Amino acid sequence: MIVTADEVNRSFKGTLDLLNSRAEGLKSFDMSERGFWRSFTALWLTLPAYVVSLAFERLRLGLLQPDRSLLDNLWIDLVVALGHVAGFVALPLAMICVARWFRLEKAYVPFVIVTNWISVIGMLMLSVPAMLVLLGWAPPALASLFSLAFAIIIVRLQWFATKSTLGLSSLPALGVVVLGIVLNSFVAGAMRGLLG
Repeated sequence: MIVTADEVNRSFKGTLDLLNSRAEGLKSFDMSERGFWRSFTALWLTLPAYVVSLAFERLRLGLLQPDRSLLDNLWIDLVVALGHVAGFVALPLAMICVARWFRLEKAYVPFVIVTNWISVIGMLMLSVPAMLVLLGWAPPALASLFSLAFAIIIVRLQWFATKSTLGLSSLPALGVVVLGIVLNSFVAGAMRGLLG
């Protein structure tokens, strides 16, 4: 059940519509059960972001060297891969309980589908500043500024998508977005703690 090029195009178009505060962008997503499961397989599209994360963690640990392979330490590879996957599924898993608690079960599937596609775009966007640092094209301070700007765009996108899919008002939708940020911070902290 691999995601198709047509579905990628439609989902990216829908995400762009949501970024521009157009709720009709939700019509671009496959909201079926099949679309739900395929939205998780979209994680494969973030493989470039995983490679950048892996290189960045090796740089942080002082292990990134031009004459060494990027995949020569199974522990680092595994921990970064687990962190990458956990960051992708943390909010959808947590929302199972939240959706039940607030009786939003019917909106859960559309929320997860849209959130997964936003995560794909978010992971790819946030890997760009790290890649610029790795290539020596931007100092860390400038890359941090880019990361902050991209993060603000993604948070705003997720907020509007949460309002549109779950039918929430602004403040509860912001609460869901903050939950996602907290979960991703926890995943990143756990990953860094395991790597040292």
